[in-house]
Amino acid sequence: MPCLAPVYEWYAHSVTFQQIKSGYQVMTAHPDLTICGVGRSAMAFKIKHEPRVIKVFYPPYETVAKNEQQNYTKIKDDHRYPTLYESGSNYLVIDYIEGRTFFQCLQEGISILPEYVDQVDEALSYARKKGLNPSDIHLHNLLVTKEGNVRIIDIARFSQKKTCFQWDDLKAGYYKHYHKPYFPSKVPKWMMNLVANLYHRFH
Repeated sequence: MPCLAPVYEWYAHSVTFQQIKSGYQVMTAHPDLTICGVGRSAMAFKIKHEPRVIKVFYPPYETVAKNEQQNYTKIKDDHRYPTLYESGSNYLVIDYIEGRTFFQCLQEGISILPEYVDQVDEALSYARKKGLNPSDIHLHNLLVTKEGNVRIIDIARFSQKKTCFQWDDLKAGYYKHYHKPYFPSKVPKWMMNLVANLYHRFH
């Protein structure tokens, strides 16, 4: 049975965070919630018995929840993005999408096909047509379903003003290196994190 909005709000209020050196950790959460994603501004929880996720924002980033809610409203007709079901002052409720992120594909040696890259381009083009500015596109928020469909699962920063070249740089690296003989069949997690840290440091 689908939850009603007050229940989602109750779930959101059950979550409390503590700031630590590396970010935030969960202090309390309703037993129906299981962590399924950790980001810079929020943490995502799978809701028990529902194909939905509640994304709860850390206290300093609660204003980001409103921005992302507005962004989802603008691209609500595109199946390449999750459906937004409910939002509050510090949370969003969206589809739970089963699949692997591009990061997991690289780590596990699962091929990232050119058609996946094309699907990302198409989804970002649609967002631009709706007045958004796709930003902060990285390996963790590009997800491939078992049917081979790409979903973009984090659009909190699609409303920022500055131009972001992160996806263009990822795509250039893909076409320049990914299919070459020297590219490893599996890329260690530490290596991808190191590359990401260096990229952000110098950009």
